[in-house]
Amino acid sequence: MSSVTSVKEASREKAMTGIQLLDEKMNGGFPRNSTLLLFSEIPAEKRIFAEQFVMAGVKNNETCLYVDFFRAPQLARREFTKFGTYPEDKLIIVDATSSQLLLPCTEKYAIKDVGNLEGIFGVVSRAIREMRPQRVVIDSVEFLADRFPEEKVLDFWRRLSAEAREIGSTLCFLFINWTYDSSGISTMRDMTDYVVEFQSIISGGVVRSLMRIEELKDGGFKTNWVPYTFRDIVGVTVYFPRILVTGPFNAGKSTVVKNLCNTSVSIDRMGTTVAFDYGNVDTMGLEAEVFGTPGQERFEFIFKIFARELSGILLVVDASRPEDFERAKSMLKLVGPGLPFVIVANKSDLPDALSPQRIRDAIGLGQDVQVVSSVATRGVGLKEAFKLLAQQIIGVK
Repeated sequence: MSSVTSVKEASREKAMTGIQLLDEKMNGGFPRNSTLLLFSEIPAEKRIFAEQFVMAGVKNNETCLYVDFFRAPQLARREFTKFGTYPEDKLIIVDATSSQLLLPCTEKYAIKDVGNLEGIFGVVSRAIREMRPQRVVIDSVEFLADRFPEEKVLDFWRRLSAEAREIGSTLCFLFINWTYDSSGISTMRDMTDYVVEFQSIISGGVVRSLMRIEELKDGGFKTNWVPYTFRDIVGVTVYFPRILVTGPFNAGKSTVVKNLCNTSVSIDRMGTTVAFDYGNVDTMGLEAEVFGTPGQERFEFIFKIFARELSGILLVVDASRPEDFERAKSMLKLVGPGLPFVIVANKSDLPDALSPQRIRDAIGLGQDVQVVSSVATRGVGLKEAFKLLAQQIIGVK
C-alpha cells in the first residue's frame, strides 16, 4: 500500500491537515476526538493553518464549524475561496461579528451578545449538537480572554471540549497569549491533546513562518520547527528555503537538480558547473529552493556562500568512484555537524557501482545515515532521497 493510499485510509479515523508530509508523519492526521491548540506568543499566521485544516475537511466531504469573532461571514467565506472551490454547504459559520458591527445576520447560528459568555457557549454548543461537525474551529480564545475572567474562559474551553468529544469531533482553539501567565497556559495544555505552535523569524531580511506540532500525552511526538508557506489554491505547504545539492566533481549534481526540480537553471562553462545550479521543487505538499554547487576545491568559496542557513543537504556521490568519497566526506565537514543530509549514490546502474551499505562504510558513516541508490539521468531515486531528507528536517522527537 502506498503512503498516499494509507493516508487516505487513515483519514476515516483521523482529521487530515491537508499537508501531505505532516499527515504522513502523524499516520493520517489528528485523531477525530482530539483537542488542538494553535498557539503563539506573538501574532503569527495561525489562522491560515486553521483555514487549511477546515478546507481539508470540507473537501473531504466533512461538515466543519468555524466560530469567527473577527470577520463577518461574507468576508470569511470570500477568504476561504483562496483554497479553491469547495462545497459551501459543508462550511457552517457561527457569526459572532455582525452583532458587533450592527450588521444584519443571515447565518443559522449567530451570537447576538459577545458580552455574554454563557450565551456564546449556548450558541456554539447548539451548533455542535445539531450539525454534528467533524471539525470545529474557535477563532479565537484571545477575544474571550480580553473580555471575561480567566477561570470562566477556561471553563468554556473545558465544557466545549467535552461537547466536541461526545460527537467525535476534532476541536481547534486559536490563541495568542497576551494575557495569561504560565499557570493559565499550563491549564490550557492540560486540556489539550496537541499543540501547534507558530513563530516568525527574520532571516536574510526575509520573514519566515515556522510551526511545530507536539502531542502532549506521555511518549507523544514533537516535530522540529517546520518552515511553511501559502499559495492560492494549493494552500499551506512545507517550505524549505535552501536545500543544497553538493558533492565531488562530476558526480552528477547538475543532473540531480535538473531532474528533481520542476524548473531549473544551470550556469556552466566548458561543460562543467563553475557557478551554481538553481531549481524549485513542488511535490508531496512540499516546496523547496534547491541550490547546486561545483565540486572542485577551488570553488569552495561558492560552496560556503550557499552553505549558510541551510535546511538540509543532498550529498551526491558517484557510486562507481570510491576514490572520490574522501572529498565527499570533507564537504560534509565544511557545513558542520547536525545538519540533515541524505547520500544520493548516483550512477548506481554502472557495473562497478557500490551498494548503499558499502558506500556508507567507505565514507565512515553510521547506520542511521540514509543512502539512496539513484540514476539521475532517468530521475531514479531522486524523489525518494528528497522525501527522506524532508522527513529528517521535519523530524519527530
